[in-house]
Amino acid sequence: MRTLNFYLVRVAAALVFTFYLTACGGGGGGGGGESGSTLASAPPVTNTASEPTRLAVLDSVPQRDIANVDPALSASSFAVLGPSDLSVELSSDCNGFTGNTTRRSLFDLSATDVDQLFDHNLRCDFNENTGYTVTANGARSNDAAFITEFTFSTGVASSASLTIVDEFDLPRTDINDLFAAYIGDALFDDLALPSGVEALIRQLILELADASWSNLVDPEALYDVTSQKVSYRSRHPDGTPSAELTAAIMFPVIATASNFVTRDRVVILTHATGSTPSNLDNTDAWYILANLFASRGYLVITPDNYGRGGTDNMPETYLMAKRTGLNTLDLISQVLDDTRYSEVYSGADIAIIGYSQGGHSAVGLHLLLETQGPDHWSVKEVYSGGAPHNLYQTVRGVMQHLDGSCDDGPYCRYVDEETTVPYATDRIFPGFLSYTDTGLLFEDVVTNEDINPAFVTAFLTDDPVTDHFKAMLQLSSFTQLLSAEDNFGASTAKVHLYHSEFDRLVPFDNTLELANLLETALTVDFHERRCNSAGYEAIFNVTEKVGVIHTLCGLSVLNQALADFK
Repeated sequence: MRTLNFYLVRVAAALVFTFYLTACGGGGGGGGGESGSTLASAPPVTNTASEPTRLAVLDSVPQRDIANVDPALSASSFAVLGPSDLSVELSSDCNGFTGNTTRRSLFDLSATDVDQLFDHNLRCDFNENTGYTVTANGARSNDAAFITEFTFSTGVASSASLTIVDEFDLPRTDINDLFAAYIGDALFDDLALPSGVEALIRQLILELADASWSNLVDPEALYDVTSQKVSYRSRHPDGTPSAELTAAIMFPVIATASNFVTRDRVVILTHATGSTPSNLDNTDAWYILANLFASRGYLVITPDNYGRGGTDNMPETYLMAKRTGLNTLDLISQVLDDTRYSEVYSGADIAIIGYSQGGHSAVGLHLLLETQGPDHWSVKEVYSGGAPHNLYQTVRGVMQHLDGSCDDGPYCRYVDEETTVPYATDRIFPGFLSYTDTGLLFEDVVTNEDINPAFVTAFLTDDPVTDHFKAMLQLSSFTQLLSAEDNFGASTAKVHLYHSEFDRLVPFDNTLELANLLETALTVDFHERRCNSAGYEAIFNVTEKVGVIHTLCGLSVLNQALADFK
């Protein structure tokens, strides 16, 4: 097994990218670390008027120089690192080009002149078998010129379409009983409580259900529901075509409905960790929730993340905002263009609901729809709770815990070996190290299921070998957005945020920071008291098991969301 020190030597002997690189850099998106790259500070390169400095692509979808992008999929993106005084203009040779840039503040990189992340969001009308170049021209306040060129080619348009893999109807009487059965059995299996405290906590949870989850426990379904497992045309994490991704779609059975009125909202559910909605399994909380919304008359779209369902032989795109969001964008487009659902939904309004991992996906999808979605779509509501919106600081909290340097900080106060460390090693790291060019392999970071101490030290001392990995975590963080007004200023959505101060798995400051940021541009309702009642505190005091409060708050969030869609 290689050590990180060995890996540092290998990287140093290979190729070191710097901000002042004088040739186009290779992008991310599926390298798995085989051609490692780091950022390092270096003396400035003097530009000439005829030759601007070329900036390396940090990450892109599709991966740089991919030759068979599906021309039916119009959204793409690439990201670069740069200084805060860099102004950028985007252009391309594709038809109908639109492009904008989301800026994020950067932290803890070794490069001294790299303090912002420029996330370029693109939309084009593509032709088949055609090469394209997107150019980002930049200038600093001292008039130094910079350029990034991002190239790829389309193949032949995919013949794949939205395909129904499985379908059945569920009577509304059965739907009324789904959640009660879940909290009587499956929920406690998920929590895996210590036997000595299960009986006590079970009673507290049932009391919480009676007091706070009436819409889930007694939903009063209006309609029978059709459940479908579907596959759809989309893309692999590197941007190459895929027809294997799956999702669940639920909608009311119109044939048995009386006085049905077509709804003006489509509901998008972004699932939490461990859920695979397309399995259509009545022990899956997100399958149950989809049925409850559909039983009230709504078309409900519930995508599986890449790495689950039809792609479960691959690592999950866990908390990878852009890649997960682009798959969901592809799915929504195909569902709303399909006339099979037009009796249920007619309009352009979207509601997005997610919790935990799904809460992160919900905010990422909202941002994606504002920057790359069709102009006629309008996000009206977003519900997000218990989510690692500051993904970078959440991971850094794990590292500080392992290093013994927490100092009671808000992002590592409740980190523990049993739950939170596997949350990083088993969930977060595999996708980031498989699908992006961080310059690291999984075995450089994790050894025998433990995070490598040498990597922890490198991470916390801002060693250049960790720069790309840190930058990729920050590309999927939202609290570091430089300006909510620039990215959400045109949105009319109302954003509902939830988080329990007793959450031991995902630190509360994730949502507190996001609420403060979004309030400058959006209508935000931060339901701070929803998951902080005496009942939650009692459960918090009874058990130190990390995921209990986190899970229960999620059910309160879903109960509230369901109450708003009657």
